[in-house]
Amino acid sequence: MPPLDTFLTFIGPLTWDDLVAGYDFGLLTSLEVQSQVAGEGPALQRLRALEGSALLTFEAHLWAACAEAQGVTPRPGSVRWAQAQDHWREALLREALAKDCTASQLAEAVERLYEQVGCPEDMLAMLRPSQVWSGTPATVDPRAVKAFLDRAQSLRSRHFGSAS
Repeated sequence: MPPLDTFLTFIGPLTWDDLVAGYDFGLLTSLEVQSQVAGEGPALQRLRALEGSALLTFEAHLWAACAEAQGVTPRPGSVRWAQAQDHWREALLREALAKDCTASQLAEAVERLYEQVGCPEDMLAMLRPSQVWSGTPATVDPRAVKAFLDRAQSLRSRHFGSAS
């Protein structure tokens, strides 16, 4: 399932922060972002209208539209960025765990997630990364993945006041 569908299925509607982070991580294309943004300001209209060679300036237009809609844009290292990053991790982990796959396939999916979206300290215990030099494949503890997701859902439920 494409990352956009995964996010919508497991987390729900994307916020501006989720859009900016998802684009930055390479999880969303410019077209996907354009189709998901809400609002009507001039910067947003310019973002939606970008096509062809004008897409070379997409990221700057995305930041401008986000700032127009929210007053600020999330930046790596900020709390809002970290929350969006957590949303993407949770969605992608939920998808990986929901698939009918082997332990090694799950380990590969978690390792790709670590590489693409990053790994907070509380995720470190779930994966032993592969070691190419020794031929050791990645291994994952599915119980640790589930426990991480249970904590993430509990935190999200408390933050938003409902079970999402």
